[in-house]
Amino acid sequence: MPSLPIGRTGRLLAVGILFSAVVAGYLFVVAPLLDFYDQREAAIADHRILLARLRTAAQQLPELRTKFAELQKIATNRKITLEGKSDAIASANLQSRIEELAASAGVTIGRSEAVSAETRSPYRRIGLRLAISGEYDLLLKLLGAIETASPPLVVANLRIHGMLRPVNTTAAPQIPTRLDAIFEVYGFRTLDSSVEGRK
Repeated sequence: MPSLPIGRTGRLLAVGILFSAVVAGYLFVVAPLLDFYDQREAAIADHRILLARLRTAAQQLPELRTKFAELQKIATNRKITLEGKSDAIASANLQSRIEELAASAGVTIGRSEAVSAETRSPYRRIGLRLAISGEYDLLLKLLGAIETASPPLVVANLRIHGMLRPVNTTAAPQIPTRLDAIFEVYGFRTLDSSVEGRK
């Protein structure tokens, strides 16, 4: 049986073995436990954040349900079609609405003509072709009013031409820009089977 070293060599060997055992214990036992602990701590922190968000959402839920019900009620009550049991009546109503919007915007309607109605089941598309003139900002105001009108209206085939006209013949240098625009406006009426034959 070989003899173990004694003296200084033996002590150094013993310290080396002890150090190796400590390092091995740290690498194979302590380090994995610390890593597992860090992962669990991060997961717990994530769960706490998620829990806080879920509690906030739960507190807001009754208010959100109330707002949703109000929006549904508004959407249900909002007019989406032109009034009129025939294309002619709906077209007249559309023309009256456009005239109101143009008057409130300070824009002059030079010409207005009906566009042939088309079936877009379950609706009839009613249209007008308009020629208007006015200052740039007033035309924008009118187009914005048409875009937000109720019932909803659609602008199509917009063409704008600029013309320079003096405001006052005696005082020259001020020459404002006036614009002439031609475009189509469409609205929809509900397709009534009883009058569908009278398109």
